[in-house]
Amino acid sequence: MNIGQEVSVVCTDNDKKVKGKIIRLYRGGLDVAIDNTIIKMQLKKNNVYVGSLHGLEFTLTDNH
Repeated sequence: MNIGQEVSVVCTDNDKKVKGKIIRLYRGGLDVAIDNTIIKMQLKKNNVYVGSLHGLEFTLTDNH
């Protein structure tokens, strides 16, 4: 994962996929910008990042 990398973020509540861009990396997580919104995502097991916003859960998988 790199800053500026485009990623696919999935809303687990409605299975919608949206494109986002990584804007910040930190120990145990990252921030993804989608339109004018930032989702803070925490690294969970198996290279899956999980975050929530407005009561919805979002996931991002690191496939490297």
